[in-house]
Amino acid sequence: MLGRNVSKLEHAQVVKQVSGYGADEWEIFTTEWSKGLAKLNGYYEVKRLGGAGDHGRDVIGLCSPAACEGEWDNYQCKNYGGMLKTPKACEDAGKIIFHAFRGVFKPPRKCRFVAPKGPSMELRDMLLNPSKFRAEVISTWNTRVAPHVIQKQKHLLTGDLADYVNEYDFETFGYMTLDEMLDAHRLTAYWAQRFGGLLPPPNPGVTPETMAPHETVYVGKLLDVYAEETGSVIASVDDLEAHAKWKDHLQSQRIRFFDAEAFIATYRDQTEPGTTESLAEEIFDAIEPSLAINGTGLNRLTTALTVAGQASPANVLASQAKVGIKQGVCHQLANDDDRVTWKT
Repeated sequence: MLGRNVSKLEHAQVVKQVSGYGADEWEIFTTEWSKGLAKLNGYYEVKRLGGAGDHGRDVIGLCSPAACEGEWDNYQCKNYGGMLKTPKACEDAGKIIFHAFRGVFKPPRKCRFVAPKGPSMELRDMLLNPSKFRAEVISTWNTRVAPHVIQKQKHLLTGDLADYVNEYDFETFGYMTLDEMLDAHRLTAYWAQRFGGLLPPPNPGVTPETMAPHETVYVGKLLDVYAEETGSVIASVDDLEAHAKWKDHLQSQRIRFFDAEAFIATYRDQTEPGTTESLAEEIFDAIEPSLAINGTGLNRLTTALTVAGQASPANVLASQAKVGIKQGVCHQLANDDDRVTWKT
């Protein structure tokens, strides 16, 4: 799943794009994707090792400070040109088993093969039936694994090694689909840049019944507007009990405020640093002339909200920033920035 707002066509375009990556671009994409694993799986730490001496570990997810001496997951992810075939998977699985046998690390909790075009049908069937994969690895060990685990050495399946391999838990082996990989990548700050802003919808805001402590500033600025309009003393929200129209108005603005807050929280970690701040700054630029117009605070507030709702920021988040969100950003600015106030 790529998000509720992603059409089948968009999904197909993303899959086609990633499936066509060459070795260099796949390596970059893999590095980006690995950063999403920590969020998706709650890892203590994620490291990308891939290279000489990695002992069959390309990307590892560590579950605790114990690292590979504790629980950890292994992801073997390379660009194989086409589908990942059984011989290569047997070789890579054998490397993990062999180095676990040597005590280089504790056997991983799970080992997932990841390739842009996925495993072949034959390999997929074996990984979904661990006894078949076990039989394949063991029966071909001496040709597929033995010559490759350590350069210029050949470790045949005999003695203690054979006993260890026969007892190894082959249910730990499996594969990741490209969709699963994309789900993790979507949680990173690289997604929007790589896929042209194809983002999931923002989480909706939750407006508490009672005023939250961090609402004080923007609500105070709204109360000043209401006091000016009614000619009454309105020093707190409780004073609005006698002014139903403005009590309802305040509630509408609070909903916008919390929707904008949830919007920012949704995308802060899914976009490049500064993206949400840039959106807010563009909205400020749009409403700034409204803050200087003659008239009442309500005139300035209403004009600013109208302008914000019509604004088209040049920002990757623009497609997700609906009218209420952009208007809510006005209240976020009023809450955090002395530049935005309604009653002068």
